[in-house]
Amino acid sequence: MVSGYWQDLTSSDFSGLDPEQTVALLPVAAVEQHGPHLPLATDALINQAILEGLLALRATRPTLLILPAMSVGESLEHSAFPGTLNITAETLTSTWVDIGRGVARAGLSKLVIFNSHGGQTPLVDLAALRLRAELNMLVVRANYFAFGSPPDLFAQDELAHGLHGGEVETSLMLHIRPELVRREALATFTGLPSQMAAGNKWLGVEKPLGIGWMSQDLHHQGVCGNAAAADAARGEKLLEHLTASLGEMLLELADTPLSALR
Repeated sequence: MVSGYWQDLTSSDFSGLDPEQTVALLPVAAVEQHGPHLPLATDALINQAILEGLLALRATRPTLLILPAMSVGESLEHSAFPGTLNITAETLTSTWVDIGRGVARAGLSKLVIFNSHGGQTPLVDLAALRLRAELNMLVVRANYFAFGSPPDLFAQDELAHGLHGGEVETSLMLHIRPELVRREALATFTGLPSQMAAGNKWLGVEKPLGIGWMSQDLHHQGVCGNAAAADAARGEKLLEHLTASLGEMLLELADTPLSALR
């Protein structure tokens, strides 16, 4: 069995899979506003590009089965902007858990929930815990933000405060789908994250201690960060880094025995 997409298999294919060396991966993303310059599908397209790059590496271990992507997510914080789609938190979490139950019925116990929308990270955590408690599954709470970026590729200030639609996401999109980036709308969106960081020791939008925010709080255009400084070359380097990092994590998961869960 080679790595690929879950839905391309037949039911009989699952009988030959090794539960220790087979990982199911559920891509979860969002369809939400990303300012005047990026498409609604930004999070979903970044998620897809990372996974396509991973499959292109043609690694033979572990066997990776990518489940059908859940592209619409929980985007309450972006609901003031037209085009944003939203699934309520409880419905979305329950759906992810239901998919995990299907993975378990297929005889597999290792699952990665691979998230590319920061606003639903707590829901990923909750779904992973529910699957562990109910089915004793080994579920990784993964998101691409955790992999960081190569040293000196982006300024630390931008990494800290360009939370949404800034230099990082825009660079990725200029590489992945440049035809969807509205270049005439690229700008520096300086907003609440930078303002709070400049005046406070502890209180910020996200860190060290964050607040509940709506995207219009960040900036009146719903984004923040220096999108004007983005470029495709750095987006390509970042995508390579993210793909390689996810591949390394999958090897670590394959080497973690299911018996580690007591």
